Amino acid sequence: MKQRGLAELEDVERRRTQRRSPAPAPASLSTALPPVGPQTRPNGQLYHPRMVGDLEDLAFLRDARSHREHVLLVGPPGTGKTALSEAAFVQDAVQGQHNGLETIVGTADTDVSDFVGTFVQNPTTGGFEWVSGPLIRSIENDVPLLVDEIALIDPRELTVLYALMDGRGELHVTQNPTLPPLKVGPNWFVVGACNPDVPGANLSDALLSRFHHHVEVTTDWDLAADLGVPLDLITVAKNLDSRRQQETYEGWIPQLRDALAFAGTARRYGQDFAVASLLRKCPSPDRTEFAEAMKDKFGEIAPLALGTRVPAGRR
Repeated sequence: MKQRGLAELEDVERRRTQRRSPAPAPASLSTALPPVGPQTRPNGQLYHPRMVGDLEDLAFLRDARSHREHVLLVGPPGTGKTALSEAAFVQDAVQGQHNGLETIVGTADTDVSDFVGTFVQNPTTGGFEWVSGPLIRSIENDVPLLVDEIALIDPRELTVLYALMDGRGELHVTQNPTLPPLKVGPNWFVVGACNPDVPGANLSDALLSRFHHHVEVTTDWDLAADLGVPLDLITVAKNLDSRRQQETYEGWIPQLRDALAFAGTARRYGQDFAVASLLRKCPSPDRTEFAEAMKDKFGEIAPLALGTRVPAGRR
């Protein structure tokens, strides 16, 4: 009897230990998310997927949506934050209704009415009619909401998203009391995109905590080379980025959008014209140092500017 009682106690303790010990996490879940593959954005441009951890970025965003895990994309302008967001959901587009998601571009003047909508006067009848904003449209169409340049919006105005993002999932539109409470569907979630280093950028802790995933978006220079960006420009950009990491450079660095524009300009007008245009695009406080970095690969070229009138023989 004593041996049986001891065995029972050991069995109880073993089961208790098993309950306390968490199940081992798989080393990688990348095989659980089949890649989406290249997608054509609404503007006709082809988006080439990239890796975020061990996952394809498009597959990751779509999976985050299915679990309503909101995603914040941060990085310099022109790295592809908006392009990624559009490409991830373009396959869900419904012609004449939406492109797979709704978008609002934030500014310092953006307020709640820009999200939910407002009453607009009908020029024919003179009466006022309710026009829904992108937030309400995203809920009605059950698609994601992209808040571009979210860090430029006054944090007090962004509280309109709090109840929707933290699990309550219901919007009460005080601006139009005739509207019933709107409940979000299974395909609704928020993607925020911003450059955290732009002057005036401000994201509250309350909002940051509601984004499950924070992802830095940088330029893929290997992709840039495949898309025809000259290797000399890629070398300059990489060198400047290396200097920035070593804290010996704090100025402007061209990103993918700038590099693609450079390549297109070079094909149409020649390399010197493209260099001059890029130098003029560089913010003036950084132009001298940036021009010095460019000179090693492209020679000394002045920033693009209008000159004298066209000679008579070329008119």
